[in-house]
Amino acid sequence: MKEFKTHNQQLNILRSRGLNVPKDGKPKRFLEQHNYYNVINGYKHHFLVKGADNKPIKPEQYIKNSHFDELKHLYLLDKDLKSCLLKYLIIFENSIKTLLAHEFPKMYQTKNAYLDFNNYISGQPNDVLGQISKFTSIIRDKVGKDESIKHYINQHEEVPLWVLINHLTIGNISYFYSVLVDELKNRIAKVYSERFEKDYKVPLTIHASDLKSILKAVNLIRNSCAHDERSYNRELKHIKTANIADQLRIPREFYRNDRVVVVIIFLKAVLRKSDFKHFLKELEAITNKYQNSFHTISFNEIYHEIGILDKQLLDIL
Repeated sequence: MKEFKTHNQQLNILRSRGLNVPKDGKPKRFLEQHNYYNVINGYKHHFLVKGADNKPIKPEQYIKNSHFDELKHLYLLDKDLKSCLLKYLIIFENSIKTLLAHEFPKMYQTKNAYLDFNNYISGQPNDVLGQISKFTSIIRDKVGKDESIKHYINQHEEVPLWVLINHLTIGNISYFYSVLVDELKNRIAKVYSERFEKDYKVPLTIHASDLKSILKAVNLIRNSCAHDERSYNRELKHIKTANIADQLRIPREFYRNDRVVVVIIFLKAVLRKSDFKHFLKELEAITNKYQNSFHTISFNEIYHEIGILDKQLLDIL
């Protein structure tokens, strides 16, 4: 078991490794408010001396003149970024839930149609059964806790999808969408294409495969933000971004397709124009707030970790 250390002992260890830590009590008060592990271990990588393999040398040593406040500000920047992302990811989440709650019952108008195996994609029986099982489990769990579900079970012997949808996570929604029949997937994706063209007066073709990628990426980042995990440099693997980014005329050398910038690009496609403009303004405010907070590293390094390889990308958006 690792030996317990007081805040003062932790700060002295950082000083012994070359980090400039003021003795005015502010670092200690900050760590009393924010977990040492989250702040230091989560954000120290940029400020450590690296070897030829680009990995931190052992024992750890901080880059000359690096300051505790730089780690603090990177931690706070990430918190602000997570708060901003979560706000607008929830707007999209509500949008896709509303569409599903409208379009699925429109196509399948029988009672409890979402529990019918025949109303889903063929060739994926295990996935479909898993989805139906998840719906059943949620209803069973909520029937004694949620008045709306209890009412519909007792009075109508069903729970309409527009009621159940409020109890689904974005992960549930992503999985639900993935097992819909192609006609319904395409119908929902087309709604976002039409909204974009109406708002921006230019076409954007969002395929079902694009919306599936959007949901996957949103699920990963939304969970990361909601659980207060480090998110600014979160890796996103196997997310297909190129079709949307190419249509938005974003050069591929301007972004990394495995970082949070992917979600920023996707939000351009699925948010209403007014919401996306507010989102960009809030992102700009965050970068303006912190861009002069670092001297050991350049702010471009943080941009790169977010996945923005050229700041012109934000101008294009």
